[in-house]
Amino acid sequence: MPLLLIGILFALPILDIYATLRFAEALGVPGWAMFIPGVLLGWGLMRRETRTLKSRFIGAVEGLSVHGMVFDSGRRLIAAVLLLLPGFVSDVFALFLLLMPNRSTSPMAAASVGGVSNGSTSSQTTRKPSVGGASGATVDGEYRRVE
Repeated sequence: MPLLLIGILFALPILDIYATLRFAEALGVPGWAMFIPGVLLGWGLMRRETRTLKSRFIGAVEGLSVHGMVFDSGRRLIAAVLLLLPGFVSDVFALFLLLMPNRSTSPMAAASVGGVSNGSTSSQTTRKPSVGGASGATVDGEYRRVE
């Protein structure tokens, strides 16, 4: 069983490189031209996300909660590794990971924070000023269940 896993780990990148070279041949471009953009984008994304992930992870540990932004940075780091791997198929999987919506900008996350309606309900939220100098804001709103 371990030999099978090792064989798969070596075979997939080789098949990915072969598929990329065949795809480049079909397009009529040099094979190396298919590898350079992915490596450059992966390298830049890796540099940016390692810095971002460090600060987000430290903030999550200090707040004793792991936020969706930490998971988003981790997903982008996996995409950067896939972009660094030579091959067109791994680049497509990396782009799929990059195009997934962020947890911090999803309608459910924004609605729980209190402010954005997603269009499927007719909810309106308004903020009223706090009374008596309290620091917390009062959120008042109406909702209608649509079935």
